[in-house]
Amino acid sequence: MLRGVIILVVALLASACGSLFDGVQQAALSSFQQRLATVFSQRLSSAIDWVVDDLASEGGFLDDPLVRILLPPPVGLVLDTSRDLRNDPQAALLETLINRAAENAVPVAGPLIKEVLTTMDAATLSALASSPQQAATEYLQASVGPALETALAPVISEKLQETGAQAIYGELFAAQQASMDANAAAPSADVEAPPMVAPEQLGEYVAEQAVGGVFRKLARKELAIRDDLSGLGMAQ
Repeated sequence: MLRGVIILVVALLASACGSLFDGVQQAALSSFQQRLATVFSQRLSSAIDWVVDDLASEGGFLDDPLVRILLPPPVGLVLDTSRDLRNDPQAALLETLINRAAENAVPVAGPLIKEVLTTMDAATLSALASSPQQAATEYLQASVGPALETALAPVISEKLQETGAQAIYGELFAAQQASMDANAAAPSADVEAPPMVAPEQLGEYVAEQAVGGVFRKLARKELAIRDDLSGLGMAQ
């Protein structure tokens, strides 16, 4: 009888200790995840500032192959396939001007992206911090990308008008249209031509390309942050 009681007491104590250990382990894991999310958020916020400041500097878009904005189709396609861009001064100037317009407008992006990050709920932030690769950048782009394009487009359009880029593109576009009409041929069924960007759509095109560049650059910074935190034992 006594032996049975002792065995029961030992079993109860073991169960209680196991539950206590599990509780401590769970609390430690939760604390670690919160710390990871906080550090990750802070570093990603700094990365957003760095990306925007870098792109806003002279040559931020123009001199970086990762984000450089190319001339839109059909003008860009013709120049890329039939001749060197440098052989057409007007086209070369236009490419410079559209990239300068993006550099001028991109500071608008910083506060909008950071607002999404700072207002993110704890569960979402923790999940993103524990996710691999570029999960946070993809989340931010899906959340605020269209709004960024809408915010940047009028700023860019104004700059394109001011510098004469809009007029240059209109001339090149008209010349290309005339050439296409004069050499009309049935398009190949195997090749789907990209949509043409009309002169009045140039600002929207540059804004879209600029926003894409922001997130491509941020994605690289996110990967570097994850590598760094992994080296410190703070990431998956």
